[in-house]
Amino acid sequence: MDTLPPVPITSLTPELAERLREQTLAVLSYLVKTNSATTYFKESVVLPQFRAALHFTDDHSQVDTLIYSAQELFEIYHNNVELSVYEDYLPIITRFFEDPCNKSSVENLMAPGLPVFIAHSSGTSGGAAKHFPKYRHPEHMSKAMTETVRVAIPQSKNAGKNCIMFSLAYRQVVTPLDEDGDITKYIPVCLLTSGLGRVEYNMPVEKDDVSATMKIPTCSSPTAVSFISNYKSFLFMHALFALVEPKLEIINTVFATACRDLCRTIDDRWEDLIHSIETGVIPDIDGIETMKDNLQHFLQPSPDRAEELRRVGKATGTHGWFKQIWPQLRAILANASGPFSIVVPEIRHYVGPDVSIQTLVIASSEVYLAVAYDPRDLNLYKVVGSDDVIEFLPVDEPEESKYLAQSWNIESGKKYEVVLTTRDGFWRYRLGDVIEVAGFDPRDGQPLIRYIERRNAHIRLANEVTTETQLRNVVDATSDLFGGVSEFCVSPDYRQAAARYAFLVELQGDPGANISAVPTALHAQLQKCNENYLKDSRVGKIGVPCVRVVRPGTFGDFREWKVRTKRAASGQVKVPVVVWGETDCAWLEEHVMYDI
Repeated sequence: MDTLPPVPITSLTPELAERLREQTLAVLSYLVKTNSATTYFKESVVLPQFRAALHFTDDHSQVDTLIYSAQELFEIYHNNVELSVYEDYLPIITRFFEDPCNKSSVENLMAPGLPVFIAHSSGTSGGAAKHFPKYRHPEHMSKAMTETVRVAIPQSKNAGKNCIMFSLAYRQVVTPLDEDGDITKYIPVCLLTSGLGRVEYNMPVEKDDVSATMKIPTCSSPTAVSFISNYKSFLFMHALFALVEPKLEIINTVFATACRDLCRTIDDRWEDLIHSIETGVIPDIDGIETMKDNLQHFLQPSPDRAEELRRVGKATGTHGWFKQIWPQLRAILANASGPFSIVVPEIRHYVGPDVSIQTLVIASSEVYLAVAYDPRDLNLYKVVGSDDVIEFLPVDEPEESKYLAQSWNIESGKKYEVVLTTRDGFWRYRLGDVIEVAGFDPRDGQPLIRYIERRNAHIRLANEVTTETQLRNVVDATSDLFGGVSEFCVSPDYRQAAARYAFLVELQGDPGANISAVPTALHAQLQKCNENYLKDSRVGKIGVPCVRVVRPGTFGDFREWKVRTKRAASGQVKVPVVVWGETDCAWLEEHVMYDI
């Protein structure tokens, strides 16, 4: 384990506060000067007051920030830029998807030049995917990515290998045309991690045929695995090439749920995996047809390794089985806070007590917000304030820009919604994520935060509003009665006269001896944590929750289904805590084994 960070401080010294203020003002000055030259800045219906305050007219190519002091510019920004949401940007971003897409229409659209890629949100919660153009920036404005790559791709001191599960798939390629109708650039529309992976490893889409034949020396899997869109086959191939490597040290799956799915793939397909290692033959499985030759090139017969694995055996019931498979395994890297935390006990069972489980970042299609601060704490992150202006809207104040707090005057222990002004051209954009300030780094004053929930992610059947956090807490409080919960989600249930919450639960192992008491226990916990739930349930507006146990592997199958039907990237599908969509609810209904 790396050197541990210092204990957080609960308040800033004047010196640290001033350091944060100066950093924010410097970043803002750069963003205003750079992005005022863009189409969005000049045409946005959100920014006319800001443009007027800067005396910016159609004659200007960009704002001359030198005529303002950094403090003056911040004051103008603070008083004249309102909060924005994605719909404010949609009419401009849509120009990338016009047919034909002309370079003259999209160059300098959100930031200078053309984007390197366009990140899309997962769109797996039922809503349409959102798109965020991502541009190339100078080194001093790219520290968040640099730090993320550093922690996500650690270097081994013992020639060990990393199993890094990321996708290189894309939904489409945008090809802006010049005046002669020639393509000027190939811009993939993909997940943030896919785009950054391409940038980090220099894998442009027009060279995918070459990239698919490669294998990064520090990785267990050949690059061809990252082009597999079938989720189960994607997992199988990563498991296969990881098992080939006796010196595997790191497993990085981005999300903890994908790590759990990888663990179960090794468990469920153990004999098939060993057979492939022994014979050196890639099996015929769905979705690998175009990549099979590239995969086969990197798999040679390894009867000795197969025999080693057979001696270890399929020790599913043994705590720390994976440590027997890979004696050098030292860390699982995967986001494990918020809704992903529930699968950590199952992963811990597979890897044992000596393997560190470390969260990575708070990141989204919009921004890399924060990086893990302490490897011992799965929900403690340090804000990266060097690339974007990050502001904080108190959740107990009106949702107006005048109530925004800055990194140097937020309060430890208080909850805020994150608001962003980004190098990629978004201005006071509401991220929708609620965090709690946990203190500050005594070295540079940067805020330390804990992820809480999505601001408007909740279930409501009557007058109550029950948040994701409350739902996770009530399941945690009753987990022993269940016998262990692997994953869960909640949906409304209207099958009885009184509406009620339906907890769809995948158990970890056998049901608990007292599982029949779970619905009443959940009801009591909900009444305890939510006053309006208590009132509404007492007058019969909300009934006792139903608990619906789904088949083992259901949530992994759900992710595979989403990958297949929504063209999502393998390994990065999130199952929302609250499921509303009729199609999603119907799919889950088909996998219910019994009700409690």
